[in-house]
Amino acid sequence: MNVNDLLEEGRRSLKTKNYFTALDYFKQAYEIETDNPEVHYYLGITYGRMRRYEKSIEHLELVLKSELAFIHKIHVKMILGYIYTIQEKYDRALELFMSVVKSGIETAQAYAAIGYIMHKKGEVKEAIMNLYRAIEIDPKNANAHNSLGFILAEENINLDEALEECRKAVDLDPDNPAYLDSLGWVYYKMGKLPHAKSYIARALKHAPENEEIKKHLETIINS
Repeated sequence: MNVNDLLEEGRRSLKTKNYFTALDYFKQAYEIETDNPEVHYYLGITYGRMRRYEKSIEHLELVLKSELAFIHKIHVKMILGYIYTIQEKYDRALELFMSVVKSGIETAQAYAAIGYIMHKKGEVKEAIMNLYRAIEIDPKNANAHNSLGFILAEENINLDEALEECRKAVDLDPDNPAYLDSLGWVYYKMGKLPHAKSYIARALKHAPENEEIKKHLETIINS
């Protein structure tokens, strides 16, 4: 098989979530062309799906240094930004997301990610501003509504607005455990414990191993 055939087979396996098979095809392609940015891209994507983040970063950072088309690099910056955020490497993640919006491509996803990171860095006003911008661009971005609602509640800024934002997130994605947890946490902050317990119990049902949700439920039960 040549590189193009290997990439095609790898993409098919990636599409069906056969990550080990996909990885094998992409590795074979890499052995033929070690400096092919498309090969590095698919290796990075596959390692990311497998949560092998250091290997994913290794390949995707090489893509950014390559001659790959601008629009593909924007996509890579978004993926890398999310990986660095997962790793709590917020400065590098922020650099990547800011680079996306400064390039003229204003996406709700980028602004929502910036808002999340700003809050993690303790810059609450900047976080809220970026989340409002994300919602302005895409009013149906559930992640932005959820993050905004959680921050407004967590920082005791405006519980009524926090409730409204978290409800919007749950309406858009009813089974998302993070959104159910945030809505429950807002109810807890408002002193509405039965509602709080109900939503956070639902969240835990969808994500039984999530430690933060477990802690929230324990806090409510012990209140």
